[in-house]
Amino acid sequence: MLYKLTIIFLCLALTTGCWSRRELNELLIVLGIAIDWEDGQYLISFQVVNPGEISQQRSNSNGRPPGTLYQGRGKTVLEAARSLTAEAPRKVYMGHLQLYVISEEVARRGILEVVDSALRDNETRMDFNLIVARGMKANSILKLYTPMEKLPTYNMLESLQTSQKNWAPTIAVTMDEAMNKLSVYGDQLALTGIHLVGNDKLAESKHNVETFLPASRFRYTGIAAFKGEKLIGWLNEKESRGYTDVTNHLSSTSIELPCDEKHYLGVEITSSDSKLKTSIDEQGMPKVEVQISSEANIVNNPCQSVDLSDPATIKRLEKESIDQINSNAQAVVKKAQEIKSDFLGFGSEFGKQHPAYWKTVEENWNTESFLLCKVSYKIELHIRRTGLMGNSTLKKTS
Repeated sequence: MLYKLTIIFLCLALTTGCWSRRELNELLIVLGIAIDWEDGQYLISFQVVNPGEISQQRSNSNGRPPGTLYQGRGKTVLEAARSLTAEAPRKVYMGHLQLYVISEEVARRGILEVVDSALRDNETRMDFNLIVARGMKANSILKLYTPMEKLPTYNMLESLQTSQKNWAPTIAVTMDEAMNKLSVYGDQLALTGIHLVGNDKLAESKHNVETFLPASRFRYTGIAAFKGEKLIGWLNEKESRGYTDVTNHLSSTSIELPCDEKHYLGVEITSSDSKLKTSIDEQGMPKVEVQISSEANIVNNPCQSVDLSDPATIKRLEKESIDQINSNAQAVVKKAQEIKSDFLGFGSEFGKQHPAYWKTVEENWNTESFLLCKVSYKIELHIRRTGLMGNSTLKKTS
């Protein structure tokens, strides 16, 4: 009898597999969200897909854009999101969200409610990326017509991830990574900034992508440093390079070394690994040694005076490259201590390596002990290749 009941219950369980299904034609697929602050309220913008307009089997002959922007307002993010249902013809679906754009004004006010609201949606995956619209409205970013990809969110996401791998001053941060940084004392949040360059008026027009060089384009610029939930300052390019070095975000980048007059030799960083070694000195003061180990290749040498066949020249180029990395690292540490925000994660390392000490300083780390932290640098760089050609064969002109 027990065997029969077991079989019956298993069969009943199999019949409930599609009870919560929803058809695609009943949903609005959200790929991008923008959060702005206007007139004392949140303005939330959802960029949804127009499936028929992005299909490869159908030309965009009717002139409709590939996506539609639905907007809502409210005193809370939830209220703003719910109010847009007054315009949206279907229920929004967040399972394919790619990009979350926060305006600089919202970031300076604080993003705790923005993050909290996203975390409470059971349909939202936490692998979408967060960026900050620098000096402009966040919804303007989602209205841009972009080349290569019909939807700007996908174009921007691909660019962000590619840029992080090949260009030091950008980082790709997902919502779950942001949540972790906002939940601990020993680390602070940092997000990449984005803005539009060129003719802003043409950004929303289809004509923007009808020329070889679009009149309006997006560009990632600077890293936004947070203290708690609030944006407190921007890192310049030098500081941003130092940030990716120190925090072990760097995969590949380039270094330009001056050689002959008005010429630069190009060094490509092909791999980089960084670690933080923490200690407490005899006076009880925290110390951090930033350890960076990199490998590089010579990719450009227009300089007649640089003899790449000479081992002494390679040693000199390695030292000059190390000096640049050291300078960038020092710049970002100085910036972090100036704005009293440990977005470099020094405190997190003390928590792992010296838990007893960390318990005594964690609550006031950013305003007290972090500012007294002594930082030293141990940087190694080895040039492995000088290219197929070696020294330049170009004729020198006066």
